[in-house]
Amino acid sequence: MNRTGPVAPITFREFADAMRTFAPFERAPHVAVAVSGGADSMALATLADAWTRRNGGVLTALIVDHGIRPESAAEARLTAARLDQRSIRSVVLNWPGEKPSSGVQAAARTARYALLDSWCRENGVLHLLVAHHADDQAETFLMRLKRGSGPDGLAAMQRVRELSSCRLLRPLLDFPKARLVATLKSNGLDWVEDPSNQSAKYARTAIRSELTDADNDPRDFVIASGRFARAREALEASTADWLARNAALYPAGYLEFGYRAWRTADEEIRLRVIARAARSIGGKVFTPDIAALERLAAKLEGGNGATLGGARFDPVGEVVGVFREARNLPVDAALQAGSNGWDGRFIIHVPEGHVGISALAWSPSVAENWPRNNRPAWYCALPARARAGVPVLFDGTGHFVRNPADPKNVGISLRFAPKMPLTGGGFSVA
Repeated sequence: MNRTGPVAPITFREFADAMRTFAPFERAPHVAVAVSGGADSMALATLADAWTRRNGGVLTALIVDHGIRPESAAEARLTAARLDQRSIRSVVLNWPGEKPSSGVQAAARTARYALLDSWCRENGVLHLLVAHHADDQAETFLMRLKRGSGPDGLAAMQRVRELSSCRLLRPLLDFPKARLVATLKSNGLDWVEDPSNQSAKYARTAIRSELTDADNDPRDFVIASGRFARAREALEASTADWLARNAALYPAGYLEFGYRAWRTADEEIRLRVIARAARSIGGKVFTPDIAALERLAAKLEGGNGATLGGARFDPVGEVVGVFREARNLPVDAALQAGSNGWDGRFIIHVPEGHVGISALAWSPSVAENWPRNNRPAWYCALPARARAGVPVLFDGTGHFVRNPADPKNVGISLRFAPKMPLTGGGFSVA
C-alpha cells in the first residue's frame, strides 16, 4: 500500500458514479451516514453531503458513542461540531449498559449496527452509508483467506446489504484510503484517530501491517473479491432454486427437505442448504464456518442426526427435519405493547402490555393445563421435535393465551420471521 507521488482526492463525479450503482433512489432522498470521526467516515460524510444536496435530499450523520474509551464522549461531541461547521446535521447514538471484557470489537460492531438500523427505522430512512474502502476490503479478503474461507468469505464485503429497516451501502469500496485522506485535506477538514486501529492485539491490525510491508495495491484484492462475489451469486441462485423445489418451511418455525434430493445434489449446494437451514431455524445472523458445515454434512450423509447453530437436523425416511434445538432458549419475558422479537426467529405483536412469552420447553404449567385428551389442535399437529422451541403466550394473570388466532385474542399476532430468512444472503456485516 506504499505508493509514491501525489494522491488525488475523490471527485464529485467519481462519487456520483459510485452512488449510481445503488439506484434507484426516491426523489429528495433522506440518507444516513455512519460517522466515527475518523478519516474514512469524515470523507464519506463530505462526499455524501455534496451528493444529497445536488439531489435535493437530506443527509444525517449518525455518530455512535460506544462508551468503551473514557474519551469517546468528547470525541463524539468534537465530531458533531466539525460536521456542524460543514452544515451537516448529526445525531449521537449511545451504546448503554455494561461493556464486555472480551470480544469487545465484535460486540461493539453488533451494537453499532443495531443502533444505526434502529434509528433508520424510527426515522423512515431507507439508505445507510458506511465508509469501508478498498484497503478494508483487502484486509477482509486476506483475513478470510487465512481462515480457509470458501467463495462466500472471499467475496468479502458486499456493496449492498439489506438490514431489517434499511439498505446498508458501501460506495467507497473501489477507493484506497489514501484518496479518502486526500479528500479531507483538500477540503481543509480534520479527523479523530482511533488508537484501537493500531493496537497489535487485533488480528486486522496485523493484516494491515502485512499489506503495507508487502506494498500491495488494495484494488487488486477488490477485483479478486468481486470475482468471488459473482461465483457466490450464482451458487446462491442455485441454492434458492433447490430449496424452492425440495424444501418446506412451516409457520411454527421448522423446516423439512428431501433427503434423497439433498444427498444427490452437488456438494456446494448441500453445504449451502444446511447453512441456510441452521441459520434460519437456529435464529442466528452469521453462517456457520465451513468446517462445521462439512462435519454436519458427513453426519447427515451417514444417516445420523446432529446439531449446529441452535438447530437440530434429523434425517427420518426420505425427509430431513430441521428444528430449533431444545436448549439455550430464551427465559420467560414480558412483552411490550407493539412488535417484539423473540429468539431471533419470531415477531410477536401485542396491542398492550401484560402479556408474557416463554418457550414451550420451559412451560410445565402449559402441560398441566392440557389434559392429554384435550390438547389444542395446533399443538397436536406439530411434530414432537418442533414443540420445544415454539413460543407460548400468557396473559397478565399467568393464564395461557391459547392461540394468537383466537378471536378472543384480538390484536395478538405471532409469525415466524427469522433474522436471516431461509432465502436470505449469506454475507455478514464486516
